[in-house]
Amino acid sequence: MKTFVFDVDGTLSFDGQEIAQEVRQALQQLVNHGHRVIFASARPIRDLLPIIPGFHESQLIGANGALISQNGDVQTIATIPPADLRRLRGVISQANLDYVVDARWNYAARVAATHPLAKRIDPAKLAQCVPLSAIRAAIKVTLIGLPAQQTRELQETLQVRRTLTVVANAEEGNLDITARHIDKATTLLRLGVTDYVAFGNDQNDLAMLAGAQHSVWVTSKPQLAHLSTQATVTCAPTSQAVAAQIAQLI
Repeated sequence: MKTFVFDVDGTLSFDGQEIAQEVRQALQQLVNHGHRVIFASARPIRDLLPIIPGFHESQLIGANGALISQNGDVQTIATIPPADLRRLRGVISQANLDYVVDARWNYAARVAATHPLAKRIDPAKLAQCVPLSAIRAAIKVTLIGLPAQQTRELQETLQVRRTLTVVANAEEGNLDITARHIDKATTLLRLGVTDYVAFGNDQNDLAMLAGAQHSVWVTSKPQLAHLSTQATVTCAPTSQAVAAQIAQLI
């Protein structure tokens, strides 16, 4: 039995709303052959479930490693320290930023309807959108639609404190913020997963790909092409190519 770990957006899904039938069939073939399938996403669990119908009982890693779900039981790995959450609320207020702040299940958000992230937030209406002040234990904060310079400055400022993990999304100008040492790779280790095949496409996948015995970089973000050398192989960003790559590894 092999363990396969998959990022979702830009790796298995290219519209942020569904995984194409040929990819779902390839994933099912992995299961049918006795392999273990784990999904590891930047999405919190509530946003991950609607895009993986038929695989809800798989092990799920959400919010870039801050959440896991096993047999439907959602557990928190780590929350953002309260002092840092207060500072982030201040940054949001002072700079009038759009944001998503996730608790274990519910969330607070202000996102333009035209932003790509808007359609990915609780698409199945499984949770409640609450005021930002009501989030007491945040597992992930996403600052949205930042200009490039502001993204760099905020990332540097937040990382200096060494109490947070900050990952920039090169395409959308977002910053994903979780607690210190929280990422997909460290959560895989917590689950005892050390020997695995990984598929990813973004900066938040790099540590996970580096720890894999075999890694596949899906080239859905041309501006990150220089990072593809860190993976074993590259794969075109189409459902047909991804399904073929999975079939090859069965």
